[in-house]
Amino acid sequence: MKKALILALVLILVTSTLFFAQEIKRGGILRMTPMKQGVLIQNFNPFSPNSLEVAVGCFYETLIFHNMGTGRFEPWLGTEWQWSDDLLELTIKLRDNVFWNDGTPFTVADVLFTMELGKKNPGLNISTIWTQGLTDVIARTHDSVTFIFDRVNTTLLNRITDIFIVPRHIWKDVEDPLTWTGNIHPVGTGAFMFEPGSFTEMSFRVSRNPNYWKMGVDGKPLPYIDGIHYISTTNEQVGFKLARGEYDWAGYFVANIDEVYVKANPEHHKYWLPEGNHVYLNLNNLKEPFDNFNVRRAFNYAIDRPEVTRIMASGAVPSTAAWVKTPFLPLAERALQEVDIEYDPEYARDILEQEGYRLNSRGIYEKNGKALSFDLYIPTGWTDWITGAEEVSRQLRDIGVEAIVTQAAWPSPYLDNYLYYGNYEMCFGISVTGAGPYFQLEYISHPRNWAPIGERSPNYYGMRYQNEEIGILLDEYTRQADEAKKDAIIEEVLSLFLADLPSVPMFFNPLWFQYNTTYFVGWPNADNPYCFPSPNGMQKMPVLLTIHSR
Repeated sequence: MKKALILALVLILVTSTLFFAQEIKRGGILRMTPMKQGVLIQNFNPFSPNSLEVAVGCFYETLIFHNMGTGRFEPWLGTEWQWSDDLLELTIKLRDNVFWNDGTPFTVADVLFTMELGKKNPGLNISTIWTQGLTDVIARTHDSVTFIFDRVNTTLLNRITDIFIVPRHIWKDVEDPLTWTGNIHPVGTGAFMFEPGSFTEMSFRVSRNPNYWKMGVDGKPLPYIDGIHYISTTNEQVGFKLARGEYDWAGYFVANIDEVYVKANPEHHKYWLPEGNHVYLNLNNLKEPFDNFNVRRAFNYAIDRPEVTRIMASGAVPSTAAWVKTPFLPLAERALQEVDIEYDPEYARDILEQEGYRLNSRGIYEKNGKALSFDLYIPTGWTDWITGAEEVSRQLRDIGVEAIVTQAAWPSPYLDNYLYYGNYEMCFGISVTGAGPYFQLEYISHPRNWAPIGERSPNYYGMRYQNEEIGILLDEYTRQADEAKKDAIIEEVLSLFLADLPSVPMFFNPLWFQYNTTYFVGWPNADNPYCFPSPNGMQKMPVLLTIHSR
């Protein structure tokens, strides 16, 4: 019986392997747009601000990968990591049998060398981790490194995901790594290698690393594709080139994309607009009438977010009332049930009238001689925001509020005067979503980022709102290593934050992602959001290691 069971399991395993091997077709050169437009300059130095985006990810890799599409951390050159009991040390075990593409083994010495570069030279401290409490990086074993900190902050794991590792045997003799231009044939651990002689002013090619450490489902080294042909373009040209099928992957804004791109080949021309940074109707919580919870509440019921983004026609993705991106909505379920905000302009008017507001002769609500009439500030020339603000103004007019769309130059006075110093009543604000809800909420709601009107705030993401209990919870988050406990803290923070309704969530600026399924399949999309398909840094790698020939 046992022998029969074992044979059956083996048969299933072999059959499954053969099935996947048949499903995955290898080969093909991916045509992709570099993010730098026009004439290209060969710069693969990952430390340089002018480096081509292929360098990090395709050539140089990180120990840990933070997947912005799922919000989770994934093993990469490091296979596992663990915090010490006092949370002052983080030990990362390195992957075995990884080689630089010149055949030299990847070792602990490469990691220590890379970290020492950042310690000695602030310009090479790419993740800024040496200014965040890191005091040393040591190797207690031949296959692990330990990061030692002088303070407890487990969110620094995210900083480590930004650190790409360079080979000591190549870089140890470089006098100034920040400005080195001799890195024309990068030696990396990544899945791709530069193809010598391929660089021109408008394009270059990289080919698959045949000895890459990561295996595909067919049991062979990834990637499935043979290489990438980066072909430069411009904002003016990209729409026409996409329509003609000249790219398999692009990341550009394309106006009227359904007509320009999709209609040219509906079967294969696809796009997806994942959520980027969050834009909200910023209500100054320290100024009347927005120091009144019920006025802010009325404004939240007054705005039809999907209609605003439809009118904008810029690819903006409407936000839910939760503020956070789609992957993190499960953490906001309780908060959303408790707040229960939906578009209801009639109810918004009822709230204002319960607060004692009455319509004046102009049809604007007022109380004690003060009308609900405000300048709605928008950065000059930001056409999509201006269009959105005009629709917000129209919707607010429907509930008896006058919002006068007023353009102001960025950065001064919009950023320097209004946002930093709180000299506004209402404007469009932006919150960086960062690596997850903790970072977004820390920027906009932690008391340490608050300042009274007239004093400069530490950042420009807030709305003169603070909640001491939220600050305590966010501080506790940094003292937790358990992901389930951290999620529970974010759930509580979102409940407190949404209960206060400090401003009105509007939309997410999109990440533009066009893909062509004529020759390659396996792309991420809204139905299969396995990653955040940015062409920058490590975020592109799940795509490049998943797609395969049709």
